[in-house]
Amino acid sequence: MISSRFTTPTAGARVRTLQLFRPTLDLLAEVLRRRQIRRSYGRMSGEMLRDIGLTRWDIEVALSLPLEKSAADAIANAAAGEAARW
Repeated sequence: MISSRFTTPTAGARVRTLQLFRPTLDLLAEVLRRRQIRRSYGRMSGEMLRDIGLTRWDIEVALSLPLEKSAADAIANAAAGEAARW
């Protein structure tokens, strides 16, 4: 058997590595979600946005939040707040 100085990482080592990169991966995921939000809501007219209880301002405010906060949650809260006023 040929011995190698490189060994396969243990499960614990893989978990520690993932934990190290988790914050960066979370931020990247939020950037990608915001890109999708901008695309999908950007195609809607003002009237369509009003139909679902949103304005362009709601979308821009949500997208301008720090990356640590979820833009999708902010949009959902804005729509729920508008629905509560009805």
